[in-house]
Amino acid sequence: MEKQRKNTRRNKGITLIALVITVIILLILAGISIAELTGTGIFSKAKEAKEKYKDAEELENQTLAEYEKMLNNLGGSNPSGSGGGDEQGDDPNVPQTNIDEAKDYVSENTEVTDECGNTLIVPEGFKITDDASNVTEGIVIEDKEGNQFVWIPVGTVIDTSKQQHTIKLSRYTFNSSGEEIDQGDNVINEVTLASFQELSESTYGNTVAKDIVEFKNSVEKNNGYYIGRYEARDGKTESARTSSTSDDNQLVCKADAYVYNYITQPQAATLCTNMYQNKSTFICDLMNSYAYDTALVFFQTFDNRSNKSKPYSSYSASVGGALKEKGGFIVPGFGEDKICNVFDFATNYGEATTETCTKIDERFSHKVGATTRGGTGSHVGSGAKNREGLMHYEEEVGFRPILYINN
Repeated sequence: MEKQRKNTRRNKGITLIALVITVIILLILAGISIAELTGTGIFSKAKEAKEKYKDAEELENQTLAEYEKMLNNLGGSNPSGSGGGDEQGDDPNVPQTNIDEAKDYVSENTEVTDECGNTLIVPEGFKITDDASNVTEGIVIEDKEGNQFVWIPVGTVIDTSKQQHTIKLSRYTFNSSGEEIDQGDNVINEVTLASFQELSESTYGNTVAKDIVEFKNSVEKNNGYYIGRYEARDGKTESARTSSTSDDNQLVCKADAYVYNYITQPQAATLCTNMYQNKSTFICDLMNSYAYDTALVFFQTFDNRSNKSKPYSSYSASVGGALKEKGGFIVPGFGEDKICNVFDFATNYGEATTETCTKIDERFSHKVGATTRGGTGSHVGSGAKNREGLMHYEEEVGFRPILYINN
């Protein structure tokens, strides 16, 4: 019995010792865990994660603010309708412009943004002149030889009052009120015994556009194209042209040269396609009907003439023999034919295009199916909207080149 009690006490003693050891081990482990948590362990990592989350949140807010500013710029957020100068940096609602970056000749096709948020592409070897700071006024580009072209925007265009306008690339006719009627690829019958269509191939003796499908694709992709600021000029002659010639003189698009008239439509097309034949980043061609009519819609949308009593599509002067050998046609009561920095688009010499006159009055012996647009001369002009079949070379017929980006 006594032996049994001793064994019981011994068992209890071992249990207490084990308990004390266990508690000591637990305390050691707890100390290690606390050190880990409060040092470089979980608490530290949690604190680091919180700080990173805060930094990410601040970055996100900053990014969202920048996107919001960009959207405002695209929306033309310019309360005063003006831009440029230091005021843009002071007012966050005035969109920034990088158009000045192309005031020097660019070495490659360069996209820039005007003061209203409109984008355009400056072709390789050109620069933007000081004639305009936004697209709606007519952005002018110039190459190193002084040839000048004006950007015709397509798609959504924002004016200086933040209003958005849509310019659709198409062929149009215009009524007496200046309203445009979208004709697309339709055959247009505006003149007795004459029909007009933009063809990819022609058997009527005229030259068609270099690639009308590629032109349309480029314009839609790049939101615009360029037209010559002036009627095409002869870069070699030192006096007004008085007769036709088979010589292909240098084509220029400058104010101080003589108009390139007395020329056939195929000759005009060749001169245009060869004007920048050493360039691969953009294409030069003779004016087509899509380019002409869309430019006319643009002019009427942002008409900046002082006298607007007559829509520009009907802008003409039925004054015989009033041709200006160096451009600058004056319409009585309206002044100089200048709109959005483009000269003599509606008046002066009629301009040969790549549009085909598919039906010609049989009274004429010459049946070259080219189409001229606008012009005055000895004709009773019906304005910029005028379409007329071109039978042969004429004194009163000139032309105008276009440029578009090579995709």
